[in-house]
Amino acid sequence: MLSTLKKILNSIALIPSVLALCFMLIAILQIGIAIPIPEDSILSGLVITEKSDVQFILAFIIGGIFTLTIFSYTMVMNVLNRNISNYSPRLIPLLLAEKHHQLVLGFSSGTIIYALILAIPIASAHTDSFPKLAASLGVFFAIICVFLFIYFIHTVSQSIHINYVLSQVFIRTEKNMLKQHKTHRDFRIPAGDAPFKNRFSLGKAGYLHQPEFDKLLTFCQKESIELCLLPFPGQFINREEVLFTYTGDLSREVLQQLSEYFAVDHEVPLSVPETGFKHLVEVAVKAMSPAINDPGTAKSALDYFAQLLELRNAYPYYAYDRIKLSQEVTRSLVSQQKLLKYCFTELEPYLQDDPLLRDYLQHIKHRNGLAE
Repeated sequence: MLSTLKKILNSIALIPSVLALCFMLIAILQIGIAIPIPEDSILSGLVITEKSDVQFILAFIIGGIFTLTIFSYTMVMNVLNRNISNYSPRLIPLLLAEKHHQLVLGFSSGTIIYALILAIPIASAHTDSFPKLAASLGVFFAIICVFLFIYFIHTVSQSIHINYVLSQVFIRTEKNMLKQHKTHRDFRIPAGDAPFKNRFSLGKAGYLHQPEFDKLLTFCQKESIELCLLPFPGQFINREEVLFTYTGDLSREVLQQLSEYFAVDHEVPLSVPETGFKHLVEVAVKAMSPAINDPGTAKSALDYFAQLLELRNAYPYYAYDRIKLSQEVTRSLVSQQKLLKYCFTELEPYLQDDPLLRDYLQHIKHRNGLAE
């Protein structure tokens, strides 16, 4: 239940759907509730009572906003296609997750739904009554959509630049590390290497998302459970792979509640700090592939990569492969040495032919204690 709720809250369709439902509710309330407007009020100048005029305005709004929405989709698809071709397809979830794009889509879709619903009673031959402010309010929404479209063009043109994309990867990764540190600051080194005897498999294949460790700690303390999370967040786990081991004899109900804190999905989780390192490495590798050969983009990716490595070095728990967050919860980590090995093994074959990038990569290795 918790994993499903979290998936809904993180869905890119949530904000547009909520906004569209709000506009639909506004239209239904206008149809169902007659709002009296005094003749001497300011709103009286916005009242449109001619049925044909209201129909024309609503039809114009539907056609105009629908055209803007299609044009917006076309721009987004072009941006995504450019990023897939030149940088990395792994960056697509990062671009789609931007909230302002979802707000523009939700407001535009909501305006279309608003006009469509109001067009039904106005077009009906069985009634002559319709909301007096329906057309004026629709025009107001359409004007906002135009300004949002201008803002949308600005943000999309900005997101085309690779430096902006790389900075977003850097900012997100830094925030993820800071957020994780809140539950990891009081870590301890576990005594012994053996996990607990009892094992639990989730029965799903996919990428393990970052658990909410604060809530997991609270639940384990409440139920007096000691567990050890074996795979690290962001790792692909097989269907029968052991997710965690635990002490004691837990009922099926408690195990079901415990499993809700671990989400496994086909998408690589953006909330895991190591995902940001993976994205930067992929951009650098793709930029130096023979088909593209863009040393400037690779250098920018390495700049952010080196800065993130320095930030990660400041957290002492990354020196270990496994740590105890509390007496109850032990988890696996991607240690700094293991991360460096993964990243440089991927980078070196593609960057070794460029003398400047090769020297810069050696400089990064030297600063992280890996100089040859």
